[in-house]
Amino acid sequence: MNYLPNNLTFNNGDAFLNNFSLIDIASEHGTPLYVYDWDNIEDNISEFTNAFGDDALYRYAAKAFICKKLVELLDKNNWGVDVVSGGEMATVLSVLDTLENTLFNGTFKTKDEVNFFISNNGGHISIDNLNEITLIQDIALKNKRKQPVILRINLDLGAETHPMVLTSGYDQQFGISIDVAETALKEVYNSNSLLFSGVHVHIGSQIKDPKRFNKAMEECSLFLERNKASVEREVVFDAGGGFFSPYEGDDNSEDLSVYAKAIKSGIEKNWTTDYKIMIEPGRAIVNNAGLILYTAGAIKEDRGEKPFILVDGGMSDNPRPALYGSEHKLFNISGKVNDKEKVFAVSGRHCESGDLLVDRALLSEDTKTGDVLMSTSTGAYTYAMASNYNRVPKAKVVGVSKTEVFDLVKRQSFEDTVSDDI
Repeated sequence: MNYLPNNLTFNNGDAFLNNFSLIDIASEHGTPLYVYDWDNIEDNISEFTNAFGDDALYRYAAKAFICKKLVELLDKNNWGVDVVSGGEMATVLSVLDTLENTLFNGTFKTKDEVNFFISNNGGHISIDNLNEITLIQDIALKNKRKQPVILRINLDLGAETHPMVLTSGYDQQFGISIDVAETALKEVYNSNSLLFSGVHVHIGSQIKDPKRFNKAMEECSLFLERNKASVEREVVFDAGGGFFSPYEGDDNSEDLSVYAKAIKSGIEKNWTTDYKIMIEPGRAIVNNAGLILYTAGAIKEDRGEKPFILVDGGMSDNPRPALYGSEHKLFNISGKVNDKEKVFAVSGRHCESGDLLVDRALLSEDTKTGDVLMSTSTGAYTYAMASNYNRVPKAKVVGVSKTEVFDLVKRQSFEDTVSDDI
């Protein structure tokens, strides 16, 4: 998987997505603008399906990016959705009229969210802590439903990743420690309104080493084998997400089938009866398919060792550089620019010294005000984490297929930013 969209091409400095000029798209729809290579997203979905097989349960992690048209695309490919909030549930429900193929995840689930999920025929709930068991069973009882649940187990198997996206280990807040998991399982088993349906592990993001998935599933299968008397039906082994998606300069040569085999072999080291694999890819589905287009404003040549380019977006449309120190490769796509490059600092529009999109961006030395800059690997955790900081309206989102450019999310107006005020 490349860090650039599959269908992105260049011609004399101009950029095209599925043969549509990105300059023309920026001119028509304005900037900042999120752009998704829609065929690339469907290709990524197909790669996972081919690697893990038709029998696996696919629950796309909505936290990476979600909108109604993406729910439609996922459903067309027999994928469900991993949700962590009532808002994500409502997005799915507005398209499908059911939450049957969803997984409800997260460390804090409100009563309203649990009720919304169960009352709309929600699929599995991943139990994160002991306190949730009573909450879920009481609401399931009121809804006269036996709710399928899986236990999220926290194993000390941290991924080789940035500490800000690590989700396992005993100093992390996620899941139930293995030494109290048996207590949780007994409570679920003894409940009249809960149906124990399997185990869940999510060890982090950007995982390259398949052995980490293997070890996690081996530990989970050992736990279930020790507690086999509590298993009443075919169980789910949810291996979570965190599959690697490259950014500029990253590389990973492993095929997805290697991870599928590692997960399966880990399960089968201790578990010999029927099971289903569930996975929750998010970033790996949408990240490389996404771009953000910006327009360059003033260029300040009097700032230290490198000039600053000020752009019309920033931390409100992509907070990752400010949160994680991440940098996204920038291209000047305005055409016929000088091939000779120099280093610029590219700054956002917000009143924060931390609003620096790229500290050292190599761009054409004749980059000028009005040029369009393309930020890459921005399909995940950008629009999903966008804000109205400084009451800046949220940017528009469009998809590009081989045949059309279409709206996904409208651009907010100035008035939209005050619409919830009393």
